[in-house]
Amino acid sequence: MYAFLVFLNRDLAERRKHAPAKRPVAAVLDDGPPGLRILSFYANAGEVVNGEHAVVCYGVRDAVRVRLDPPVEELKPAWNRCFSVYPRKATTYTLTAADAAGRETSARFTINVVPPPPRILFVWLTSDDIKIGEPVTVCYGVRNAVAVWLEPLKTRLRLSEKSCQRSFPVRTMKYELVAQGATGALDREPFTIKVRPR
Repeated sequence: MYAFLVFLNRDLAERRKHAPAKRPVAAVLDDGPPGLRILSFYANAGEVVNGEHAVVCYGVRDAVRVRLDPPVEELKPAWNRCFSVYPRKATTYTLTAADAAGRETSARFTINVVPPPPRILFVWLTSDDIKIGEPVTVCYGVRNAVAVWLEPLKTRLRLSEKSCQRSFPVRTMKYELVAQGATGALDREPFTIKVRPR
């Protein structure tokens, strides 16, 4: 038997196709005391995948102090400043600006955190063209999955970044390895095993 590589790694475009679209989120800004203003307070994404970051930006006028809750880093009054945050769960960020008289104004928004999408890392076959009665070993790897199966057989497989299963196909068939994530998102990888008579 010879080794036949069906699929080893996905290209970047394929991965981006499965990534959630980033939608910015902005705080509703109050008028606050005369002169003191939060000019802007927003993030480049209102939802991030666990482990990824969002960029938060703010701008203030006539403020002598600014603080962020929960704190990320020391902030100073600025017309426009940005920094990264790495929330591990849904987090509401509150920016408070204070003027020299001690008057304050604040704004807030929430960034939600979702589990990473499932990924099929690879599918490898010992052969994609066999004679009836010969075995085929299908090796695969998945990440961030809660379930993995082989269609159309509906055969449940082991969750692993490296696992193999041996079978004896009796006819030519198109298969699809399917990985399901915690949110129900699916990743699929099709392959065909051709079975010839002896």
